[in-house]
This record gives sequence, structure tokens and C-alpha cells, in this order.
Amino acid sequence: MEQDPRFRHLERKIGLFVLVALAGIALVVILLGLQKDMFSVKYTLHFTVDRGTGFAKGMPVKLSGFRIGRVTELTLNDQAMVDVTIEVARKYHKWIRSDSTVKLAKEGLVGDSIVEVAVGSLDKPEIKDGDSLTYEKTKGLDEMADEIAEKVKPMLIEVKEIISYVNNPDGDLKKTVKNLEALTRNLEKTRSSADTLLLGANHNLEGIAQKTTSLLDSTSRKIDGLDLVKLNATLERLPPLLEKTDAAMANITKITDDTRTLSRQAFPLIPGLLSRSEELVLSTDRLMNTLNSSWLLGGQTPPPLERTLKAGDSHD
Repeated sequence: MEQDPRFRHLERKIGLFVLVALAGIALVVILLGLQKDMFSVKYTLHFTVDRGTGFAKGMPVKLSGFRIGRVTELTLNDQAMVDVTIEVARKYHKWIRSDSTVKLAKEGLVGDSIVEVAVGSLDKPEIKDGDSLTYEKTKGLDEMADEIAEKVKPMLIEVKEIISYVNNPDGDLKKTVKNLEALTRNLEKTRSSADTLLLGANHNLEGIAQKTTSLLDSTSRKIDGLDLVKLNATLERLPPLLEKTDAAMANITKITDDTRTLSRQAFPLIPGLLSRSEELVLSTDRLMNTLNSSWLLGGQTPPPLERTLKAGDSHD
């Protein structure tokens, strides 16, 4: 007989513990089965792909982002293509129609691969157990990479050409950079020359400022030394003198005009007066010769006098 009270009813306690553990395990299995739709009625569908890359047993099958089943089998057929069998819960059959398609997709950019079933038209017949779905081929990562590479390749070629153009020592860019460097050096020399010129101009301006200051000081002293009373008196005398000068200039101008007018009037008469004067002298000469040869004066007939004057032209 057991004398220790702690070991009384030990078999019952162990049995109760085992029953509780089994009940917990069964509950977990039931919950997992409900979550995985393991206890729901299912039916199978098929589709064929040219490559089995990306497909695996147990991968989820989703409709509109909601899990409706899983991939159960992958087999290679006689045409070297892959037959994929999926198991879908019967309660979702009303959305899978004859025009429904299936494709391989990814959850997000880098998520897990899934089999996505498209919702069919409600006016189309439902897919029955064992029927086939139409597979819609999608581009794999390698194909997408090749397509991106083909699109990026021309850009890379252009970038390479640009880099070659930039690195070409005989290219326009290098020459432009060299010209800019030479221009920068010349600008530095020009700046040095300009600084020297500005310094010289500054010294010259200082000298000019000193001379100007001296000149202004001397002028100020001379102005201060002027007799303002005499200067004012002289300035007061200037207006009458200027009036007299103006009057004299007016008289001189008038005399000049009169002289010019008389000269213009007398000039045409001068040739006639000269001609008449010449004729008068000739007449007088003949009269004197006649008197000298006259018997009244008792003289002899003298030889005729030579003409001392020449007949001139009235215009000479």
C-alpha cells in the first residue's frame, strides 16, 4: 500500500494531463486546418506552362489577392511542357468561369511567387472539377532584365560616347578648358597690370589733389587781397563804356556801309573821267604848240612835240 499521500491517484492525474495535451493538439490542428481550408470541400483545376520556373508545390493560389487554394502537383508531359495542378476551395467556384485566366505573379516587387486566378465573367459557365484554365504568360525576371538591358543599352552607348568626347584631348571641351585656363592666367596678369596702373593713378591723383589745393589756396589768397571797393567801382564804370563802344561800333559800321555805297556809285564814272582828262591834256598841248608857232609871238615854227600821253582804253 502506498503510504505517501503525494502518490495517491497518480494514474488519474497522468491520464488527465495526457487528455488535456491531446485536446490542445487537436484544437491546434483544427484551427490550422480551418485557416488552411483543409476541411473545406475542394476541386482541382489544371493549366499547362512552357517552363516550370517559378512554380513549386504548396505555393498559394489567390483570387483578387485572397488565398483560395494551393499548387498540388507539377508534372512534365510528352510535349516537354509542365502540367500544373491546383486545388481550389469549392466555395470560390462561382468566380472562376470559362474565360478566367491564370498567371504567375509576385506579391510586391520582391515578394513570394503566387498563382493568380483572374475573375471570370458572370455570364460565362463555371469551371468544373478537372477542367483546364488558360495560362497567361508573364515575363520573368530574366526576360524583364533583358528587356531593360535592351532599353538601357543605347543610353549606355551614348554615355560612353559622351565620356569619350569629354576625355578626348583634342576635343572641343578640352580645348575650351585649356582656353579658359589661358584666359584665367591672362586675367590674372591683366589684374596685376590694372592694380599697378591704379596705384600709379592713385599717386598721380594725390599729386594733382595737392597741386589743386595749393592753387585754390593761392587763388583764395589773391581773392582775399583784392580791393573790392575798386573792383566794384571799375565794374560800375563798365556799362557806360560798353554803351559808348557799341555806339562807336555802330557809327563805324555805318561809315563803312556809306563808303562802300559811294565806291559802288563812283566806280563806273572813273573810266569816263580819265578819258576826258586825257582829251583835255591833248587839246592843251595842241593849243600851246599853236601859240608857240604863231607870228604874233615872233617865234619860229618849232618842231612838233612828241606825244607824251598815250590814248588809253576807258577800261584801263
